[in-house]
Amino acid sequence: MDKAHDAVAATAGRLGRPSWKDPRLLLGILIVLASCVGVVALTSSLDRTTPMYSAKADISLGEEITAEKLNVVNVKLDALEERYVPADPSLLEGTRANSLVRAGQLLPRSSLGLDDGTNRRPVSIDLPDALPAAITSGARVDVWVSLKDRTANAYAPPTLLLPSAEVTGRTERATGFGGTAGTLVEILVVDSGLADLLEAMANDARITVVFNPGASAS
Repeated sequence: MDKAHDAVAATAGRLGRPSWKDPRLLLGILIVLASCVGVVALTSSLDRTTPMYSAKADISLGEEITAEKLNVVNVKLDALEERYVPADPSLLEGTRANSLVRAGQLLPRSSLGLDDGTNRRPVSIDLPDALPAAITSGARVDVWVSLKDRTANAYAPPTLLLPSAEVTGRTERATGFGGTAGTLVEILVVDSGLADLLEAMANDARITVVFNPGASAS
């Protein structure tokens, strides 16, 4: 009888309400707190956004960029954040657009040019052939040049003159029969490549514009 009573007492002791000093209860509380902290930290990291600039309306090439022409939007860009301009008015001082920025588009860092003459310059190239439909404003193209050898009445092998140049416009030259006689394409040229391009154009070099899909998508 005593053994049965002792067994019941032991079972009741195990099933009794644990005290605050019970290490199992403390361990359980610590596990719950750690889980809550982990969930809060994970949620905060997933929801982290950064205030960035976007254009209120189209900003054209050469136009002064000011905070009044921009909206501030909170976006989550992660690794792409460094490509765009954060909402900091000091970054806009003395800048003009050296590329077309469409309304609603985030302001790319590459579109900011200074007023000290270092901006890219628009140059129109008259091409005898039609261009692919993918070459539109904002697209990137590689410009190849074949210099004319007047002594041999031929052209030298083509060389890459302007890699990843940005297109700001194109105009098809129409014929009287409804077709096209060529294309006038406008691209942005940095100062270091401007003289070589103008020289090639002045000496009747053969200029070829090739769509660069990798640069256009970046």
